[in-house]
Amino acid sequence: MSGAYFIFRGYDVPETSAAIRTRIRPEHRAYIREARHGVRVAAGGMVVTDADDHVTGTLLILHGPDRAAVMRYLAGDPYWAAGLFARYELDRWAWGLGAPAEEAP
Repeated sequence: MSGAYFIFRGYDVPETSAAIRTRIRPEHRAYIREARHGVRVAAGGMVVTDADDHVTGTLLILHGPDRAAVMRYLAGDPYWAAGLFARYELDRWAWGLGAPAEEAP
């Protein structure tokens, strides 16, 4: 399998994230279940605090041909378009432990 894995960490805008997540979640979930721009989501979920299970962001592991394709994919996500994230990080990831069989080193 060609391409690379990327880790996306989106940090929510604290004041508006709960309302945005409630309103947009069905669209977001439908979006991330389909591959676009040669990118697919391998795993993902909400990031929550230990103390009170407060949602603070999103973590996605994506597989795509390159960073530009992953950024196009993310820009189309309804959460992104709705302004859910105050900031984000996107890094290429060399998946080792627990990697899919075709990607294992």
